[in-house]
Amino acid sequence: MNQAAVDSSLFRQYVPLNALRSESQRDLARKAALLQAHDGDYLFRAGDAAPQALYLVAGELQLESAAGKPLSRLRGGDPAAAHRIAHQSPRTVSARCVGDVQVLAIDAGLLDVVLTWDQTGQFVVGDLATDTASVADDWMTRLLQMRTFQLVPPAKLQAMFMRLQKLGAEPGQTIVKQGDAGDYFYVIVEGKCIVTREQAGLAKPVRLAELESGSCFGEEALISEERRNATVTALTRVSLMRLAKADFRTLLNEPLERRISLADAQKLVDAGRAQWLDVRLPSEFQNQHLPGALNLPLYMLRLKLATLDSKTTWIVCCDTMRRSAVGFFVLTQKGFDAYVLEPGLRPKG
Repeated sequence: MNQAAVDSSLFRQYVPLNALRSESQRDLARKAALLQAHDGDYLFRAGDAAPQALYLVAGELQLESAAGKPLSRLRGGDPAAAHRIAHQSPRTVSARCVGDVQVLAIDAGLLDVVLTWDQTGQFVVGDLATDTASVADDWMTRLLQMRTFQLVPPAKLQAMFMRLQKLGAEPGQTIVKQGDAGDYFYVIVEGKCIVTREQAGLAKPVRLAELESGSCFGEEALISEERRNATVTALTRVSLMRLAKADFRTLLNEPLERRISLADAQKLVDAGRAQWLDVRLPSEFQNQHLPGALNLPLYMLRLKLATLDSKTTWIVCCDTMRRSAVGFFVLTQKGFDAYVLEPGLRPKG
């Protein structure tokens, strides 16, 4: 589907966009898009996730059941078209274009946050970086599209954005150093960073990853109360936002963490609705582990995420909950559904 920029005046026709303050409408319009679709195209199908709030601007849609049975028609300009199209997630119906169609698309999680912020009267999205508005839009949108941040209560998310501190770094400058104590959680606003780790027996640090705008780092040491396990260096000139350790734990980690007891977790696993993910070292895993558990040590988790089934609910476990809490944060940051096993694995005997 083709897309075009959005004029915020279009929001006057749609609910609840028309109830937003004009400043919020302008901020949200910069992150919205007008999509063009053609006869026979499906905007979505029954069972799909609903990451976007969609409004019919022009044309006609046929709503169908999962089996393809026609249910109703929606036409641009009709009173019903003032509301989001079948916005439940997952979608309960399919939407097929009857002729050419134009649709207004807005990230659903971002819309929910902006609605909450707007009603408090305390915060406008554009306030964070008015001097680099387009850059700020990009990193904030990407951040709010992450499952991690969509799980955080809007009030705490608002407080988090208000407490973020701006920081800059020049190419080659070290932002966090392996072995140092954890003090901040970082979000890259603009630029690129490289992640490296020094390992015994190797003369040069091992290159682990390259991070771009919208990427986060630094949470592992804050959650686990351990030293930094890698070094992050600016690859280009970098603009960052950082959140102090105490604020990170209070505003992000504590409200985000989903804990589950062994009994409840076992029921999900037995029903085929979840799988154990043990993030301890292989030697620990071999000594004791839950039947059917997958062992993926924490230090390998980010590198091996692509091997995990994104449709599975993962019960992350270790012996003390410290490493599993980090694993949970990494998984949810990448869109996985996960829980932390509480209070952790019980020792033998």
